[in-house]
Amino acid sequence: MACTVCHAGNDQTQEGDEAHRNLIANPAAAEHAGQVCGGCHGTAVAMVATNDHYTLSGHLNTVRAAFGLPEQPPDPQALQAAADPATAAELLDDVLRRRCLRCHVYYQGDAYPAVRRGLGCAACHTQPQEFSAGNHSITKPQKDTVCLSCHYSNHVGFDYHGRYEHDFNQEYRTPYLAPTDIQPPYGVEYHQLEGDVHFQAGLVCVDCHDQSGVMGAAPPPSCTGCHEYESIAGRGSAAASPAAAQRIFTSSATGLQLPIPALRHPAHNVYRDKATCLACHARWTFNDGTTHLLRIDHDDLYDYFRLSVDGSSEVQRIIGSHIDFDGEWLDPVMTDKFTGDEMVGIWLQGYLERRWERFQLTRDKSGRITPGRPIVDLRLSWIDGDENVRFDNLQPVPEQPTLLPYAPHTVGPAGLFYEERLRRFEIDELSLRPEQIR
Repeated sequence: MACTVCHAGNDQTQEGDEAHRNLIANPAAAEHAGQVCGGCHGTAVAMVATNDHYTLSGHLNTVRAAFGLPEQPPDPQALQAAADPATAAELLDDVLRRRCLRCHVYYQGDAYPAVRRGLGCAACHTQPQEFSAGNHSITKPQKDTVCLSCHYSNHVGFDYHGRYEHDFNQEYRTPYLAPTDIQPPYGVEYHQLEGDVHFQAGLVCVDCHDQSGVMGAAPPPSCTGCHEYESIAGRGSAAASPAAAQRIFTSSATGLQLPIPALRHPAHNVYRDKATCLACHARWTFNDGTTHLLRIDHDDLYDYFRLSVDGSSEVQRIIGSHIDFDGEWLDPVMTDKFTGDEMVGIWLQGYLERRWERFQLTRDKSGRITPGRPIVDLRLSWIDGDENVRFDNLQPVPEQPTLLPYAPHTVGPAGLFYEERLRRFEIDELSLRPEQIR
């Protein structure tokens, strides 16, 4: 294929200016993907356009609902960054657009080795660190490194590998790193905990999360889809072993073949309508709360040097410049993650506490007991350029729950005390007054 098939331009001349006329530098980027990638992959491009990986509507609307705001249209670019937010809604949209939404197809990610990625289709179809001018290693995403370029930093996916991000404060991170110029691949170091049993067996993300879910509108995979043999028919990647009744799973990415344990324990019949599989089989959970997000517009940043490493390469670079008295102090500006424009104010992030050992449970939409995490237990504040506190500790509206169901990828044996876990949750739930259940 000629370069012009994707990049356009003029291949009939050797003059630089003429050759590059109407050149498309990033043909896989969202604004060009429909025309360029869609020319050959029209079905896939049309399918992904409504997927939550592309629209982020689930993330956006979950956070906006927590603050009592209406749902956002399925286009993250409809959010508006605000230089001078006049309302809580404008402040919320500003933090979403400039701080939180750093993992989407419009942005190449923070300047960390394992995070920097391509744009648009190339966000998933090139390996992190390999997306650069002249590199055209477009591949099917078969390695977890592609998924982890977004699913890191205590988001589902990081836990599949047994990783739990260190706290941001300098005293709680890694004090014994060798040379100080070594850059952690994800910006912040992590604890190595027990990985998911499927990870330990050798499965990669796309073995369960195939194209129909990652790019399309198919529901997420279920545990029973593989482990209840009656419902396994039709998955295509599993087939009956001729030598035994046990089923065999064949990885579409690696070719690895594994026996699939069947649901034979009587507890599955007892609790199937009462609790999700993960309520008993998740070994640990992300439990980061309360999340504090502080926007600072002034340049007196030395007091924040202990939080200079908070997962944002922009925050790290700017506060780092104020710690280095021999260098030039950088202005407190952070980019719009869709346009790349710099705007005044940097958003810092921190937590009241970070724990994995305290397993929290809640109820899903069907009323079953399931793991929960305080993902929208948020606090928003803003200090302007004159060091005036314009918004202080904005919180979600009281009627919205802040502990939400989620699916920790930390599956393992349920152990001896799974029933005690469920029983204790039900006792605690009954002991709470209605106004305390948030």
